[in-house]
This record gives sequence, C-alpha cells and structure tokens, in this order.
Amino acid sequence: MTTARELINSSAKQAGILANGQVLQSVVSKDALKRLNRMIARLQNNGVDLGLSTLVATDTLFIDDADEEALELQLTLRLMVAYKRPIQPGLSAAAGSAISELQAKYFTIPEMTFDKALTRQHLPHKHALDNLDD
Repeated sequence: MTTARELINSSAKQAGILANGQVLQSVVSKDALKRLNRMIARLQNNGVDLGLSTLVATDTLFIDDADEEALELQLTLRLMVAYKRPIQPGLSAAAGSAISELQAKYFTIPEMTFDKALTRQHLPHKHALDNLDD
C-alpha cells in the first residue's frame, strides 16, 4: 500500500518536477495533494467511488495497484500541465485509458423502480388506455 505522499512524489518525478533524491517543496507538495483530492472528488462525482475521502499526505491508500496507477497517471498529467512541463508522448492516452478502466470497474447504474400508482393496472381508466395501444 502507498501513502498519498508517496503517490505525489512518484507523480512529481514522472512529471519532471522532482529528481531522485530530492524532496518536494512544501508549497508544491500541498498543491499536489490539493490536486489529488480534487481529482478523487471529481471521480466520485462521476460515479467512480474508490472509497477514499479527503486525504492528508500520511494517509495510506487502500486500493489495488491498477487503481493506484490510474491515480498516479492522472496526477502526473495534471502536474505537468500545472507546472508547464512538456507532456510526454502517450501519457494523455494512458491516463485516459486508466480512467476509462476505473469507470468500467466502479461505475454502477442505480436500480430504477417505478411507483405502482403509475402502472397500468393501477390506473382508474384502464379500458380507455387499452384502446391507445391499437
């Protein structure tokens, strides 16, 4: 399992913001955490609930490796845009594909039910409505 800080550092390295052995500046780290939380909230708004609430840097992400990679790719892309780094070839497609996989995995369509008062057998003028089907 990975912490939010580890995910942020990995994304920052891929984005070219952080070199091996370096530590993110506090301002950049806070910004990246804010972006990660916004991204998770946006996913939840779009029906992809990873079971994550608002994260702090030390929180452990209890998600599987594929889900973690999807978040990392998305965060990397967002950091590259925010810090004006050139987008690596294929990164946008990989990040989009990863989000599509999350949507396919987690998105559920709520079960629909109808009020019985709206069905034919409960309508008061059943015979008049039957003639409409002809």
